[in-house]
Amino acid sequence: MISSILVATDGSKTADRAVSLAAELAAKLAVPLTVGHVLQHGAQVDELSRMAEVEHLVHHVKSQKPIHLGDIPSNMDALFSGDLSGADRERVISVIGDEIAARAASRAKELGAKTVSTRVVNGSDDEGILSMAKEVGADMIVIGHRGLGPIKRIFQGSVSQKISQQADCTVVTVH
Repeated sequence: MISSILVATDGSKTADRAVSLAAELAAKLAVPLTVGHVLQHGAQVDELSRMAEVEHLVHHVKSQKPIHLGDIPSNMDALFSGDLSGADRERVISVIGDEIAARAASRAKELGAKTVSTRVVNGSDDEGILSMAKEVGADMIVIGHRGLGPIKRIFQGSVSQKISQQADCTVVTVH
């Protein structure tokens, strides 16, 4: 029996589909849903730029969050190649991560999930997701499959593949 669901999101379209499915399941099963996000502190600029609406999130964070960093860059490329110090850049990434999780939680509630919480953690994607699942006692993880190219997948593996192999619970991968 499913008693708690964790859905992982990075803000991408595939992750949005995973949030939708997880919210629908949580609503039908009347179980709590945790929306999890792993902060992308060590990610490459091109990886961060693939997150859905990331440019809009930077603008939203800049206008909504009182983080007082002066000149927050207008996009992710500027964020990583600009003049922000490492600590300020990490704070901006943290705020963006919080916003990604909050937006997904709001969407899950709109779709009928009754009890929705968020978690944002540091670490590698797979370890962060598995850690969150243990912390919240999830017996189901819902995750999007973004699809690395076939060569990249052979050498790196995908996050969803690693989660499926290492999780102690049911894993649903959304394409």
